[in-house]
Amino acid sequence: MDVKRDVSLMRRVNLIFRFSYTLPFFMASVCGSLFAFLFYDPPLHIVILMPLVVLLLAVFVNFSNDYFDHKSGVDKIRFSDKEELAKAHDSELLKKIYWEGNPFDDGLITGKQGKYVMVLLLAMTGVLAIPIFLHSGWMVALFGGIGVFLSYFYTAPPLDLGARGLGEINVAVSFFMLVFCSFYVATIDLSGTEIFMFGLGVFNTEIFVFAVIIGTLVGLMRLTDSMSGQEAHIARGEKSISVRFGLDGAVKIAKVFIVFGYVLFAVMILFNPLYALLFLTLPLTFKVWKIMNERSGNWTMKIPPFFFGTAFLAEIIFVAVVLAVYILDVQPLVSFL
Repeated sequence: MDVKRDVSLMRRVNLIFRFSYTLPFFMASVCGSLFAFLFYDPPLHIVILMPLVVLLLAVFVNFSNDYFDHKSGVDKIRFSDKEELAKAHDSELLKKIYWEGNPFDDGLITGKQGKYVMVLLLAMTGVLAIPIFLHSGWMVALFGGIGVFLSYFYTAPPLDLGARGLGEINVAVSFFMLVFCSFYVATIDLSGTEIFMFGLGVFNTEIFVFAVIIGTLVGLMRLTDSMSGQEAHIARGEKSISVRFGLDGAVKIAKVFIVFGYVLFAVMILFNPLYALLFLTLPLTFKVWKIMNERSGNWTMKIPPFFFGTAFLAEIIFVAVVLAVYILDVQPLVSFL
């Protein structure tokens, strides 16, 4: 029997919609939109609407994920021991930002209510996306359709990509798109042309590389989050990457992509020396590397929040750097880039 939590209305709303957990989604779009705004001068309303649409889509992604994980029973198995979860996330702030249980399993919302909420979220997303569509044409519909497909079928049947070893790729591609496509769509200019065309935006190597970085970091968050639910995934017959390769194999894969991410951080410095600030994320990475090496008590539950923090901090640093570059006119190290 589900147990309702005795929490305030605002806390209940945040637990249901996990607004804090959507911050990396929102900031990913801010990175792409802001970069376009500062250096390519798109309309201001497009730059504002893009992250808002992404925020709503992010809430839909997390909410639908919780709904279908509740329906499948995987989260009830995975988080049956609240005391163990509390030990792993011993910081109250960390629990509030990252994860505190499935709201459907915890009785905070019913399955019937959940269906209505998903329809409402998609409807609101569609309404806010209309001005973007009118500005940028059918490319917006294409990217938006891909985004909705990836988000919905992340856990929804019959595809349930996360249960087939494609969840990590799904998340990585989605976050790459949040950064790069936000930039790309904002740079499409259909003024003076026939409406509803497939307009083309600008390809920029700098934002493309950063988009790959964010996709990699959040993909790592998904990989390690899957590791923390290993027994539940096995019990449900799911085939995530951690199930296919085992925890040892998943750790090796995670380490390879950590190195790959920091190689790309170094590449970013070629675009501008201020991107060296991205290496301020290293303390978080050293910590998670140590946890993966030591593997002591609840170690799989401790890892994902660090990748959450690394991705979010990288996004904050990127925003600060591009603002500084724009205001101070800091020149790149390699002019041909």
